[in-house]
Amino acid sequence: MALHENVINQVMDSSPVALFVLNMQHEIVYWNHACEVITGHSATDMTGTNEAWKAFYSQPRPVMADLIVDGKTEDIPTYYLGKIKRSPIQEDTWEAENFFDHFPGGGRWLAFSAKPLRDSNGQLIGAIETLRDITTEKQAFLDMEASQRMLQEVIDGSPVPMFVLDRKHRISHWNRACEAITGVMSEKVVGTGKQWKAFYEEKRPVLADLVMQGNTYEIPEYYQGGCQRSDVIKDAWESTAYFPHFPSGPKWLYFTAAPLRDKDEQCIGAVETLQDVTAQKLYEQELAHQANHDSLTGLANRSLLDTLLKKEVVQAQRSETILAVLFIDLDNFKQINDTLGHSIGDRVIRLIGQRIAGSVRDVDTVARIGGDEYVVLLHEPESQLFITRAVHRILGAVQEKFSINNQPLHIGCSIGVAVYPKDGETASALMMYADVAMYKAKEKHKGGFCYFQSEMTEQARLWLNLKQDLHQAELRNEFELYYQPQYSLQDQRIIGAEALIRWNHPTQGMLHPGTFVPIAEETGLILPIGAWVVETAVSEACRWRNEIGTDIRLSVNISARQFRYDELVKMLLQIVERSHFHPFFLELELTESLVMENPARAVKILAVLKEKGFSLAMDDFGTGYSSLAYLRRFPFDMIKIDKSFVDDVGRNREAEAIITAMLNLGQALGLRMVAEGVETEEQLDFLRSRGCHEIQGFFYSKPLKAEDFFTLLKDGGTRV
Repeated sequence: MALHENVINQVMDSSPVALFVLNMQHEIVYWNHACEVITGHSATDMTGTNEAWKAFYSQPRPVMADLIVDGKTEDIPTYYLGKIKRSPIQEDTWEAENFFDHFPGGGRWLAFSAKPLRDSNGQLIGAIETLRDITTEKQAFLDMEASQRMLQEVIDGSPVPMFVLDRKHRISHWNRACEAITGVMSEKVVGTGKQWKAFYEEKRPVLADLVMQGNTYEIPEYYQGGCQRSDVIKDAWESTAYFPHFPSGPKWLYFTAAPLRDKDEQCIGAVETLQDVTAQKLYEQELAHQANHDSLTGLANRSLLDTLLKKEVVQAQRSETILAVLFIDLDNFKQINDTLGHSIGDRVIRLIGQRIAGSVRDVDTVARIGGDEYVVLLHEPESQLFITRAVHRILGAVQEKFSINNQPLHIGCSIGVAVYPKDGETASALMMYADVAMYKAKEKHKGGFCYFQSEMTEQARLWLNLKQDLHQAELRNEFELYYQPQYSLQDQRIIGAEALIRWNHPTQGMLHPGTFVPIAEETGLILPIGAWVVETAVSEACRWRNEIGTDIRLSVNISARQFRYDELVKMLLQIVERSHFHPFFLELELTESLVMENPARAVKILAVLKEKGFSLAMDDFGTGYSSLAYLRRFPFDMIKIDKSFVDDVGRNREAEAIITAMLNLGQALGLRMVAEGVETEEQLDFLRSRGCHEIQGFFYSKPLKAEDFFTLLKDGGTRV
């Protein structure tokens, strides 16, 4: 046992850690060599005494080990106020530090700890206290403080506005240049975590906060479109933003923020610098306004609309509010351009833009995206009722009569509405769905509006894809013409054919015109597509004529946009002259509703076409609203009875009476009458008995490819 104790004593005495031990009578039972060196008191003088305090203090008072021996640990904080803490490593151990000015060498800083000693039964038998000389560390700390004071002077004296955050996101430095640019004094913000107050009205992180957190994906969310990584400083970001609430006045600032790291690359803060770029930004804004606004109306253009809509979506997502996109298309605006000229049309576009802008709030956005199309972004509308009321205000404002050059004008519009997030969560989706809803509104009733509905989604996706594919369809030779025979009941043979376009889509197969012609009308592609139809059909008819020695009448459909096309007559004449095809055998089919959009203009255009030798046919007769007076004025050669009436033959006496009246009317006016959609023998017999001249429909033949139609034509075409 003595040998064991001797070994322990040697170990403790050789330890570089200064320590002493007290028994339960407060007697010093051990005082090692390191303790002698630190305190300047020898073990001989201290061991066996109960005056451990003499090594540390000038007057009697308990050391930390005395308090542990007495079981008065609750008094420890009283004696070491503000300098004491429990050890995070050892249980029942206390730690403190203090300066002892009477130690050798002009005094020393000591860090000391004390803990109880217990026997094998857990009974308290004394206490041990360890000492550590931290004078060098403290001096380094003081040196660092001096260095920080120098750094503070450097920062304060810098002409570059800057502030520094510590690891807890508190402001440690806010220099005089920063005071000047923001108007916020350093004494109001240093030591706080309220740096956001100098820049924003509501609490949010500044750029320095964000770079400290390391969540760089959040930075673009706060500075959309106006931030980027620094090319110069590692992990730094830079941005430009407008700050309207500075006490010193609103400013545009360019600012950079970079993390501050210790030697172990751990983030310990961040520095942010500011630069006033207001003058430069105002100049850029002037240039940007010209690039981002419609030159005719001064409203936002499509480019600016896309940018603003993306920002609105992000803001709505962050604030968990709704956003409404209104797609507005003027009804029958083309007639104004065609009848009154483009200068009047431009004035109408400007006036309508002003009316729409006057119908919404300043926080809302009104854009003209081309032609007679406008888009309104309703910023954070309160409810769907709020949106509906805004739509009604716009409809009422647009529809209000006005006069230009003493010319009274009246124009309406159709509106489609898509709402975030119910209908879509991206800018492109909302635009597409509002566009689709607008077309639904036009289908239902022009001059109205329609909300997007979920069942339109697939149609919207198909519409968008087809719109994109349609631009390449002609270049890829994906269009094809089918021909449906027109059979003469009197001559009992084929005397004509209607050319019907089909789109052989690479993924969706053969598409009928009802699927893609409305898209072609919207995009303007109907003009080159329509020209292709006429040229291809005429070319085929010329080939057939050369082989059978006789001409065949060829019918082609003319769409509304084609009919309004100023170069329509020129295009048709060029094709027939180039192919040496007589215009009499090219029959142009126009729907009843098309010519009745503007009867006066229609009469003029039809008269020119008739003068040039083209044959004219009114399609879908009976479905529109033409009067007998107008019918007499239109120089049509043929009237086509709509399939909807033919379908009811044998089932509806009223329909049969209407067909009979149509046939009698046509015969009285000297017009050829063709019945469309003939599918049964009963329908055929009825039409023949009423004197119908020609039929067209599945009963005789479905639409055929060019070669199949020509084969039928060569065989005589006498199936009925």
